[in-house]
Amino acid sequence: MKRDNGKLEKRFVLSTRPIKASTLKWWGKRRWQIEGWFKTAKHRFGLHRFGQGTLLGMYRWLILSLTAFLIAHWTHLYIQPGSPPDWGQAAQTALESIFPHIVVYLLLLDIERLAHLALSCGFDIQISRCKK
Repeated sequence: MKRDNGKLEKRFVLSTRPIKASTLKWWGKRRWQIEGWFKTAKHRFGLHRFGQGTLLGMYRWLILSLTAFLIAHWTHLYIQPGSPPDWGQAAQTALESIFPHIVVYLLLLDIERLAHLALSCGFDIQISRCKK
């Protein structure tokens, strides 16, 4: 196998099926083409800490990976369309722009849910939104 620096590298591979070396090489190339995406998803989005020991854990990891990737990708396209993405910066920008909205939304939902309790204690909470 030829490396990026031009040097040849020999690899030994075991297979549980009797397949030809060319087939095994083809599968290896396919796997390494997507390996960069998985490394980015794991380390840039903190998913390397997520449990993958069970089938359910793998499904959860895959859904979280795709969700994190799509959110960061959409954020990058919104901020800097046309340039190659820096996934760390895209994830940080998504966190800084989307997370506060989610927190405020959840806080407003809690206030709305508990408004009757506040009213029974003598507090009348009114929330209005001002448009910019």
